[in-house]
Amino acid sequence: MQQYNKPKSSIHVISRCLLMQENDLIFCRAKGEKWLFLPGGHVEDGESAEVALKRELCEEIGDYKYSEFNFIGVCENIFSLDDNNLQHEINIVFSAKVNGTIKISSRERHLEFVKMPKGEIVNIQMLPTSLKAGLIEWINDKKFFYKGLSC
Repeated sequence: MQQYNKPKSSIHVISRCLLMQENDLIFCRAKGEKWLFLPGGHVEDGESAEVALKRELCEEIGDYKYSEFNFIGVCENIFSLDDNNLQHEINIVFSAKVNGTIKISSRERHLEFVKMPKGEIVNIQMLPTSLKAGLIEWINDKKFFYKGLSC
């Protein structure tokens, strides 16, 4: 049986989605936290980013019917997990539309979903912050974005 080689680094590949419902955007939040993030999760060995996103959305929200997933950008991020550990992630970002009559609720006890008008994105606390900047650019001009690491 063939296996995947063990990686030499611990870069996490994450597939995320900007969910849109009519003129609203849908974000995730860990219960009790103020900051928001896009739904999605880790790409597993042998999965495409789109297949991983569909699996993650099904786990987090349920098996809803979304419009086609459209690639909108990439965001790299490094952040501190604690005093001794950093995490490096590459976020592959898609957009999708959700039927306007569907109420989005979490299937995971630690997550909740927040819906807000598109224009409110400038006022939210979102992580990673560079991803927020890319989303604002995409919402305004519909051009793909790349937010890399600042050196």
